[in-house]
Amino acid sequence: MNEGIRPVRRIRRIIRAPSLIRNFQEHNEMNRFLDRSIRAVRWRTKGLLGIPRTIVVEIRWRLGDEIMALPIYGGLRKAYPDCRIAVLCNYPDLLEGNPSVDAVNERVTPDHYLLLRSGPRTEVRIAHYARMAGIPIPEERPRLYLKDWSAPSVARYGGRFVAVAPGASWAIKRWPVERWRALCEIIEAHGMPVVELGREDETIGIRHSLMGQTTVREAACILHAARLLVCCDSGLMHLARAAGTPAVALFGPTNPSILMPGDDGLQALLSEEPCQGCWNSDQTVTAPGHCLRGRPTCLERITVDEVWARMQPWLA
Repeated sequence: MNEGIRPVRRIRRIIRAPSLIRNFQEHNEMNRFLDRSIRAVRWRTKGLLGIPRTIVVEIRWRLGDEIMALPIYGGLRKAYPDCRIAVLCNYPDLLEGNPSVDAVNERVTPDHYLLLRSGPRTEVRIAHYARMAGIPIPEERPRLYLKDWSAPSVARYGGRFVAVAPGASWAIKRWPVERWRALCEIIEAHGMPVVELGREDETIGIRHSLMGQTTVREAACILHAARLLVCCDSGLMHLARAAGTPAVALFGPTNPSILMPGDDGLQALLSEEPCQGCWNSDQTVTAPGHCLRGRPTCLERITVDEVWARMQPWLA
């Protein structure tokens, strides 16, 4: 055997030893405990001395989850008006112009640290975020604070178009593509252009497609100009509402009352499956995107005519 290999194998056996792994985990836990203790002392000391303090909120997550957290920053500003609020996120465009946020993705030393990258399935998301932040549940809904909503595509399509977003993070959240095409044909037959948004791998295949061609900010501007968004439960659904545009959204495994309670601008169309909303209930679901019944989608029972009917209040 090559003599150079033996030391490497011995090192691997040592690294994999359960006792060392436990020691490493305990060491990390101790470091986290010390960090929390130091921040707590610094928070109290600065407060007593009247020194400005910094709250760091980390929410590096999916688009929709980051949008649902937007009201928390205003709530923190009300609770701690003299503190600097810094946010670590994946979608900084969402915070452009936000009056409650002082820094985005900057390296700062936190006096108080909040990790919001979590959400129990059965708890209303904004209530969970508020509980983690230690503030009352904000009354305002998520919104963007862009001062300039212009984008090249907005001028191209005007203000009478309908946006559609067929994509979703899980396959079981998606509506069959042939029904999307049939719906788009009906919309265009009534004299309204249809603009398709989302990722390139989820395309319907219509004439006006911006699939895979927009940033989050550009998509927000397009949605802001649209009369309506028709979509599945997705990040673009949340983005449309934050941009002030109504949405007709198709829901299968998720529950809109958990994600967006009391939103008058959301027309939620639920599948008629008896297990509807399974992910946000006590039903046993082994993994995200897994169907208890082994079906490819939850939305097969929703018809094109039902969706078209739900769109009418915003098209009149």
